[in-house]
Amino acid sequence: MIDHIPRQDIDKILFNVMAAIYNFERYKMSKFDLNYEAFYLLYLLRRRSFATMSEIAAEMNIHISTASRAIDRLEKREFVSRKKDPHDKRTTLVCLEPVGERMVRDSEDDSFDIINENLKDLQPEDIEAIVKTAMNMRQVLKLPGKSKA
Repeated sequence: MIDHIPRQDIDKILFNVMAAIYNFERYKMSKFDLNYEAFYLLYLLRRRSFATMSEIAAEMNIHISTASRAIDRLEKREFVSRKKDPHDKRTTLVCLEPVGERMVRDSEDDSFDIINENLKDLQPEDIEAIVKTAMNMRQVLKLPGKSKA
């Protein structure tokens, strides 16, 4: 599919994308005092009402004990809470708390402002191409053997 693009060009494109995301996320981690794992977990919970520890571990591709420690750190900051599943008392649900919701909203607002400012000098067709590429990024970066990236 990409045979017509020289391999070194693909490597350069991938590095540039990785560097841009890395620097963007480092800025956000510094500004909001959260690591990447915590951000991902908060964003995940924002899109769901709750998640079990095993669902979180599976989604983040980490061991359940690592997920539990991440939840512990977020719980100390009152971003999330643990609750017993009313239908299965053996299962613990992790829920986003209002403080965590505010953190995610502030982070998203900050991202929106930065991206909006960075796109203002681009042509509409270039912006559309960026949006289309971003919408397909999960497929582009999907790992072998995984149903989604």
